[in-house]
Formats: sequence, C-alpha cells, structure tokens
Amino acid sequence: MLSRRFARAHAPGFAVGLAPRLPRLARLAIPSLAALGLLGFASEARASGYLTARYGSDMGTPATPNAYAVYYNPAAMGGTHGTNLIIDASVVARFASYERATTAPSADCQKDPDCVAANTGKGTLKNLLALPYIGATTDLGTKDFRLGLAGYIPYGGMATWDKRGGVQGIPGSTDGPQRWHTISGTILAMHATLAASYTLPANFSVGASVSGIYHTVGTVRARNADDGDVVRGPDGSLTEGRSYLKANAFNVGATFGLYWAPEKTGSRGLDHRLKLGISYTSQPGFGETRMAGELTQVLGSGVAGDIQKIDFLQTYPDIIRFGAAYKLPGDKWELKADVDFVRWSVFDRQCVVLAGKQCNIDGATGGPAGATDAEKAANSRDVVLNLKRDWQNAVGFRAGPSYFLSPDVELFGSLGFSTSAVPKATIDANTIDSFRIYAAAGLRYELSKRIALAGSYNHIFFMPVDNTGVSVYAKNLQPSRSPSAEGKYSSTIGMLNANVTLSF
Repeated sequence: MLSRRFARAHAPGFAVGLAPRLPRLARLAIPSLAALGLLGFASEARASGYLTARYGSDMGTPATPNAYAVYYNPAAMGGTHGTNLIIDASVVARFASYERATTAPSADCQKDPDCVAANTGKGTLKNLLALPYIGATTDLGTKDFRLGLAGYIPYGGMATWDKRGGVQGIPGSTDGPQRWHTISGTILAMHATLAASYTLPANFSVGASVSGIYHTVGTVRARNADDGDVVRGPDGSLTEGRSYLKANAFNVGATFGLYWAPEKTGSRGLDHRLKLGISYTSQPGFGETRMAGELTQVLGSGVAGDIQKIDFLQTYPDIIRFGAAYKLPGDKWELKADVDFVRWSVFDRQCVVLAGKQCNIDGATGGPAGATDAEKAANSRDVVLNLKRDWQNAVGFRAGPSYFLSPDVELFGSLGFSTSAVPKATIDANTIDSFRIYAAAGLRYELSKRIALAGSYNHIFFMPVDNTGVSVYAKNLQPSRSPSAEGKYSSTIGMLNANVTLSF
C-alpha cells in the first residue's frame, strides 16, 4: 500500500489519497518504468535498450574461455581447465539530462505561465551504483565435460532524478520536468544460470544453459486525472499527483552456443592461436513477460481510493553474439572482436492491465481495440495503460588488442559502437538511448597459477538526441496517452570494473 513515507518523499504538498475509479484513473497513472532510464548504465551495455550486461569488460566475450562464458556462450567453457571462480564487481557512475522543450506542455498548460515554468527546463540525473557477477566452471575431473553456474543481472537498473528549484505554489515541480515519465524507479531481471558444455574432436565444443529469471519493477512518476500535465485547476487547486507501481514475476530462459579453438600456442601450451564463438540467447520467458503487482495513486485533490491489482506486460529481446580472438606469432599480441544483434523490435509496447486481463489495443490509434462499442468498452476497462515503444533492432561491435608484457601480465583495450534501439518518437526520460561510442582499457595480472586479478575503466558516450516535434505520447488516445516527451536528451556513463579469478 501507499505509505506515508512514500507520500512525503514523492508528493510533497499533496493530500494523501487514492483514486476511487480505478480503471479510469489508473490508466493515467502507470509509469513507463523509471528504471529504463538506466539503459544499460549498470555496465558497458554495448547492446542498446536496457540490456546492461558487459561483465568483465574485454574479458567477457563469446570467444573467451572463462567463467563469464556461463552468460555469453556456454560452449566457450570447453576451453577452461579445472575449476574456476570469478567474482566481478563494477562501480558505475551515470550522468543524464533531459531539457523539456517549450513546445512540449499541453495547450491547457500553455495558458498558465506557472504551469509552463513547472513543466519545462532541465532535469538532471547523477547516480552511482554497483553491479555484481559471480560465476564458476568446473571440468569435474573429466577431459571433455564442463559444468557452470552464475548469478547476474543482464537487464535493468535503478535511477533517481535530482531535485531542482521549483515554482512557488507548485510543489511537484521540484521533481523536474521529466517527472511525468519518471521520478525514480527500479527494474531488474535477475538470472541464476546452470550451463554445460561438451568438447568434440578438433577442440569443437557445444554448450547450453538454462536460467531461472526473477523480474521485479518499482517506479514512481507524476500523474493527474486527465493524462495531461496541467498542475492546477481553474480554482487554483492542485491537480498533479503521484503514482507508484510495483510488480514481479518468475520465468526461464535458455542459451545455446558453439566454440572452436583448433591450435594450441604459448609457452604453457594451454592457450589457442584462434578462438571462435557464437551463441543464441532466448527471450526471457520465450516471449511476453507478465509481472503481477499493485498500482497505488495519490491525487493532488486528495480523493481517496484503493490499491489496484495489475499485471505489467512487456517483451524482452533474444540475442545473437559472435566473437573471435587471434594470437599473433610471438604470443605478445592478441586481437579480439565481437558483435551482437539484439532483437529489440519485439519490444513494441509496455502495457498495464487489470490482473489476469489482456492488452487489447488498436495499434494505429492507441485506443481500445474491438469490433463493436461493447468490445471497446470492455477492453478499455481491462487496460490500465498502454505505452507505445516500437523499438528497433540494435547492433553492437567492439574490437581491440591485448598486449602481453609477460605470460602473467596482459594489457587490453577496445573501441566500439552500438546503434540505438529507441526511436525518437518514443524516447522519454526512462529510455534515453542513442548511437553510442565506448572505450575500455585495463590490465590483468596472474599473481599465481591459482589467483588472477583484473581491472579496467569503461566509458560510454551517447550522442545527444533532440526529438522536438516528433514525440507520439500526447497524440495517442487513452489508454495510450501520456504527456509529451519532446526535448533534448544527453547521457554518459563511466564504469570501474574489478574482478578476481580463483583456479583450483
């Protein structure tokens, strides 16, 4: 339920109350997932959207035989020996901003200079977080069989936008102009993965994994009773309120991969001249993910209501990854490259429905679907909010060298890019994404045959985005209407990664 702490923290100056007409008012309130604003900030995030994973920096690829292979390509475990444990942590700093265009406020808001001032200007985000990965592989004393386990969070993150100086008499304005889409939130897809591989003749390995996936989301945003951004009524009373969504679910996913490393090289005879790996990772749940939860609302007018039982629907992508590494003669240099294709085109909407109901929406208008008025009315009651996304497939590429100062000391670095999954028409402060350029540099040092340490700095620069005049949200019918997200977006991410490998 909506606590007093929530009301104080997120709705200062608003009367605490819940909307009485749940199907009608709830559709106005559901957030578009504040945590999506992370967009992979939690790590190097080469793939677009909010696929966060880039564990281990340049040590994590589909063609690298280590404990990261449990996630990237289980077949690459075929190149490991003995038992190996990786403990990995990243400290991530993300900076983002959204400057809402002066054309973005609704026509009714434009009539009030204070409303325009409260709904324009710049919102900023400065977040510092940590991202863990722990994985292990073992050969169980056999020559060809490998088993792996790992825990990690490849999708999601957390975000809280900064407070700012507000407009007198409009307390909600201190949460920034992006508050209609996000104030704060979390979305996570936590994986526990069991993987296995088997090595065939000629050092050709096949592998597969299965993951149990726990999904959770919790988010806060501004809302009022007509899906718009007007902050007070004709009588001067506050109309802006807050909504809080929490939901969770459990489903499964799978990965399949191939790995080939034909020729051994190096003074220890354990490495290979050429390494190739390819993997396919399924969608979580092999399709749509349905999270069950609750929606709670506070209206500026102080009208009381109930907590609503809802389901949150969205569809994650599947992923194809390919990687290659080649050690040059002399064993001093190794060249690495990898590419991934993320099928974000399946992420066409985020929909909140009454518990157990379906999201029956007319894709052209954003209104309820149906052949008759009665069907449309029924679907309108079932659908709390349908948020149009229409994301596009994304491709990421990375390449770089490693230089071995000695068999125990490796210097590595890479440059890369990723295309954007988010079109300008549906970008908002939750989903800041664009063509990005990233770089990494680091060092790995084998202290002994049993302990290796690695560290790196990774930086991601997002190209600025200006979607003034093209945002679709205010143009859709209910229950797909939301305040306009027109404006200028920027983001940058810096990440320090450190990990230790223990071998037995």
